[in-house]
Amino acid sequence: MKRVLPLHCVVLILAFTTLWTGCKKEEEADVPPNIALEAVQDGLLIDLTITSQDPENAVTELSIDWGDSDIDIIQGISSTTIEEEHLYDEPSETTITVTAWDADGDKTEETVVLNPDFAAVDLSGIKNTLYKDSEDEFLILTVNLHTYQEDRQNEKFHIITELIGQMDVDLIALQECAQHQSAELVSGEIKADNMALILSERIQENYGVDYSFVWDWAHYGWNVWEEGLAVMSKHPITDSEGRYISSSQSTSSIISRKGLHAAVSLPQGDIDIFSVHTHWRTSESDTEQDQQVMELQAMVEEKELQNSPLGSIVCGDFNSNPTSSPPWDNGYVTMLDNGTYVDTFLEVYPDANDLPQQHIYNTIGGSFPGGS
Repeated sequence: MKRVLPLHCVVLILAFTTLWTGCKKEEEADVPPNIALEAVQDGLLIDLTITSQDPENAVTELSIDWGDSDIDIIQGISSTTIEEEHLYDEPSETTITVTAWDADGDKTEETVVLNPDFAAVDLSGIKNTLYKDSEDEFLILTVNLHTYQEDRQNEKFHIITELIGQMDVDLIALQECAQHQSAELVSGEIKADNMALILSERIQENYGVDYSFVWDWAHYGWNVWEEGLAVMSKHPITDSEGRYISSSQSTSSIISRKGLHAAVSLPQGDIDIFSVHTHWRTSESDTEQDQQVMELQAMVEEKELQNSPLGSIVCGDFNSNPTSSPPWDNGYVTMLDNGTYVDTFLEVYPDANDLPQQHIYNTIGGSFPGGS
């Protein structure tokens, strides 16, 4: 005998079936993640903020294609806001593509188009008296390039290039001017990433001015960099020599230091210019720095006897602070104590060596004034 269900039971079953079917349809209609991008430029550095949300599932993975062959994958995401930064090598238009995945494998892609470029170089802080007033004046720059130890090398090269070009610098003395031991040889000992070569090429490209240079290296920096000295000039370099002035002449010793000489022909006559980077004093009894300074002075005197220049200019990083207490200031004192040399920084800033220390003359280290 067939059992007949009451009508109200049949209606309930149909209603439940309809409800279940409706739920299944809603689950199948997955919603992909929502992402928003905000980019802030600082020269060639891009700060990218990614806001990602998914109404159904957490965003589990992000992919950032920076448009220059670099791709970052971010997993284990615990926040709806992610901040990432990227440094581009060269100015160019680029498209950044961000892809977000949720737990179901659904994905969303967003792009932003940017033009990373060098930041404008502001020279307004340079004293007006340091600019040339006439064709009879000559401007000399000395700078320690710190090998390739900063992250933003191209921007550093750009800043120095703009300073040289805008101020029409005649002569440049460089220290920690390096090239990588495995870089491609270009000419003689000069390799493709030689810092003086890069600067000379950029000045020519940006300002149409040719700078010749001489370069020599004394020791390996960080085991792989041929670290040395350079002299760059927009006037003819007629002679040059690099010479050890240290007790060590081993390329594997950081004590090994050289002096680099260049004879330069100016319209008014010839001058000798030297670039040097002496070792720092390691203890109260250490005399290596003093000996290097005296060897340098002997080299200058020798070149003066040979060349009879209008004058000799010694530039560099002496690793000595004139305001330090004895004997830590001996390198500076040794250089000046015979009265033959004049501290040109002190000529421009007569109170630079006064105590208490004046922060406006601080060195890069930020704690010592002075121009040594």
